[in-house]
Amino acid sequence: MDAAASRIVSHMNGEHEESLGHYLAYFARLPSSLAYAHPQITSFSSPAMKIAYGPEKKRREWTYEFDPPMHAGEARKRLEQMHQDAKVKLGITDAVVDRVVLSGPAYVGLVGMFALTYTLVTVSPARLAGFLPWQGQLFAPLLSAAKLPATKVYQGRAIKTFWLAFVYGAHVIEVRACLEPLLIAYNVKKPAVRWAYRVLLFLGGFTVWTSLRDAGKAEEAKLSKSH
Repeated sequence: MDAAASRIVSHMNGEHEESLGHYLAYFARLPSSLAYAHPQITSFSSPAMKIAYGPEKKRREWTYEFDPPMHAGEARKRLEQMHQDAKVKLGITDAVVDRVVLSGPAYVGLVGMFALTYTLVTVSPARLAGFLPWQGQLFAPLLSAAKLPATKVYQGRAIKTFWLAFVYGAHVIEVRACLEPLLIAYNVKKPAVRWAYRVLLFLGGFTVWTSLRDAGKAEEAKLSKSH
């Protein structure tokens, strides 16, 4: 790389790693877990640039070809335009959420999920099967297929396992499908805040990510009023 290209690479890698993540997320169609995993430009020239990304032990490289090729003095303008195009297409706003904001329904959801989990964990399997006999009957064929006795104890255990796996499995899906895009869209950059939202969503369900969505919209409204 020549001196000008080296300066561009140093500046982008040091000051605009987030923009590189946007390039990877939009232009390379990479999932956010990879796109924002320490992206770094490894080479930069008029025809193309290469961006490395991913976990340290499994780094990959993606090539973006400039069309038309980059001319001298164009780098800043072209890269800024790529940044803006990627933000618009990815739905990333100028709003910033830098703290955990929970709505009333989110608190209710957390309490409700705690109560449900506590009940499922502590109630005796036989009592649960007696309270939900129709569910116990549904699991009876599965217990037989697994060569387990279709007693109320085993039926109750099957009911517990199913509902805990179903509820918390759904929450894991919501973290990936609903929460992660919002964390990016509303520029939630503090690691503690990001992890707090993930944990709270896993424990409490969809009202947590809708709280973040509403908080982001409120920040957007503030920005539009200030302009």
